[in-house]
Formats: sequence, C-alpha cells, structure tokens
Amino acid sequence: MVKLQTGLVCAGCAQGKYMVKAKGFFLAVLRWGDAEGPLDGWGPFAYVPIDPAGNGTFYFSGRRAIPREATHVWAHCVNYDFSAAEDGCAEIPERFLNTAAPDPSAMRFSVLTDLHLSGKPWRITQALKATESDTLFLLGDATNDGLPDQFSLFQACIRDSVPEKVIFPVPGNHDITHPRFNLPGTAAYGGFQETLLSKAAEKGYTVDRRESSLAYAVRVGRADVIGLQCVTEGRKFLFPEGKEPLGWLEARLDSFPDAARHIILCHAPLLNHNPHRNEGAPYLNRDKELQAILDRHTNILFLSGHTHVSPNLPRGSADWDAERNNIYLDCGSAVETDTGGGQELMAPDWQDGVVTELAVSGDAVEISMRSVKTGVRFPRAYYRFSRSDPMKTWTSAAHCR
Repeated sequence: MVKLQTGLVCAGCAQGKYMVKAKGFFLAVLRWGDAEGPLDGWGPFAYVPIDPAGNGTFYFSGRRAIPREATHVWAHCVNYDFSAAEDGCAEIPERFLNTAAPDPSAMRFSVLTDLHLSGKPWRITQALKATESDTLFLLGDATNDGLPDQFSLFQACIRDSVPEKVIFPVPGNHDITHPRFNLPGTAAYGGFQETLLSKAAEKGYTVDRRESSLAYAVRVGRADVIGLQCVTEGRKFLFPEGKEPLGWLEARLDSFPDAARHIILCHAPLLNHNPHRNEGAPYLNRDKELQAILDRHTNILFLSGHTHVSPNLPRGSADWDAERNNIYLDCGSAVETDTGGGQELMAPDWQDGVVTELAVSGDAVEISMRSVKTGVRFPRAYYRFSRSDPMKTWTSAAHCR
C-alpha cells in the first residue's frame, strides 16, 4: 500500500518535504492532481527513489508554486522489475492550497530566448507557434552567427507563423557577427530589431530608442519595458564606461515610478541571480553597478537567457527580492536545455526547449514554462510572487531561491 505525506511550509507554495512509504517498490513519480487523479497537461515534479525499507523523501526547494487546480499530490510507484505499479495520493491541507484567483486584468507576455537559428527554420517556427500571448519578448541569440541571411530567415519564420504578434527583442552574443565573417558586428541584428520595433510603432506603441546603442524603452499597457544592449563587437558582454547606458536605465526607471512593473530585457543574467548561483565570474562587466541600480528601485521583473540551464533543476530559475518586490528570471533556452547538476532521475522532456508565459500585474507575477515540443507544463517552472504572499513574512529572500 502506498502512503504519502506532505510537509509544506506556506500557503500556495510547493516548498517543503514529501514522504513516500511504499514497501516493495523502488521508485515514486510525484505529480500534482485532484481527487480523481493527476492534472492533465502537467508533468511530474519529482522522481523519488525508495529504499529497501520502503521509504522515499523529496525536498522541494526553489520557491515554486502549487497549481490552482491542485488539491492532491499523487505518487505512482513501480517495483524493481516493473511488473507491478500502485498509486497513492495525499490531500493538500486546505491552508496550503493556492487560492489566489487569476487576475483578469493581468498583462500577458510570452518569452523565448536562445533559439540559435542556423539552417533549421522548422525549429524556430515550432517555438514561435508555441507562444500564447500577443506580445513576445525575444531575449537574444535569435540566430547562431548573426548573419544577414539568418535574420532574413527568422523574419520569414515570424511572417509564416506569428505575423500578428508584437515582438520586442534584445541582442545576444550570437546575434553579433563573429570577427571571422569580416562583417559589421551589429549591423544585421540592428536591421532585424528596427523592423520589429517599427511594426510595434505601427500598432500604436511609442518606442524610445537610444541613438548611441540598440537599447530602447516602450510602455506596454501598465508596464514599462526596457531592452538593454549588453553585448558589443567581438561578442563581448560589455556596457561602455561612463554615464551611458546604465545612467539612461536609471533615469528611465525614475521617470515612470507609477509603472505596475518595470520589465527589463537583458540577454545575460546578473551574477547574484544566475542559475549557477554565483559560480564563476559575472557575465556583465558592470554587474555590481547594474545590481545597485535595480536595488534602488522596486517592482522590477528582470528577464534573462544565455545560460541554457533547464528550469527543472532543483535550485530553480527564479529569485524573488521580497523586500523590493523585484524578480529575476532565467527563462531557459528554446532549444535543448542543460539538465546537469546532480539529478540522477528526471523526466525525458525536462531537457526540452522552453517557452515562458507571464501574467503580470502590480501586485503579482505568475510564471509558467512549457516544453516547446510537447506543450506539457513543467511544475518545477511554475511560480507566483505577490506583495501579499504569506511567504514574504515566513522567510527571507535567500530561502526563496
């Protein structure tokens, strides 16, 4: 007989301890569900080894959220030769359910990053078609080599698959032409970005372009969207020294204190919030200066890519600075992701490319990620951060990572 217990810590939050008792079995697959069974469209959130005594334990960290539809946790257990299987479930105590109602006024955005188009447009079309929202953020490395033909092919993919979407891009290091091609580094990407921003302008958006770089800002509903150029010639992550462009960023943040959310698009993550959790040197040359600017402001959603790290790793891909209500999110590549990091057992689709969906309001940000290939939602990539979240008072920001 399979028995399952949960040791959750806060309402709506999946963080906690999950204990399985299943004598004679060796593996339990944990899923969110209701009284009838596992939720449709959601993958598993853990593969738990069971010892010879019949005990298995999983510690869910990373500040993930419990889906609204979930009222139970289900465990599917299999024996050593896969000749038998048994299911068990535990009801989530009412005080821990996610009772936050969807906000019908929330702004919705889709995010793709690191598509690395070279010569396989079907993969790009598949990723673009997987997005749900009318507004799409491209966080860099749209192409693999930054060549004019690659950007032209990407534009064709957009026309063929999502011609109605408004797309706001930023450059990645692979969008800059490599010196071996003997072409101007940002020229091809600059034309690509200008085409997309001009399309946005035609639809009524006022785009504030910086003449000296590819950085820009635009109001999208109640959000202020800021696209940073963090790469330059030679594919270096480099913000020029002096007041610009980080001074421009801070002035923009100061100019719209009433924005429900400041959404910053930047290809590379900040050191304190990258998925590797501070390992190695920072990607950005003025990392500490940029972090200090963000720490002087509130209601920031900082979106980055570049790392190709799977959001399904135990440590997670989102950090929440509860004091400032600032969120830092690594969005996971749209191509195969890196599932290294000490996990012995994992779902086969956890390395799939990822599409991110955001529901953004002044009070809360809901983050959901799905497999580009299958459309299955990843429980390990589902978050909800809110000003009124009880987790804010339960623990420090460090525990929410």
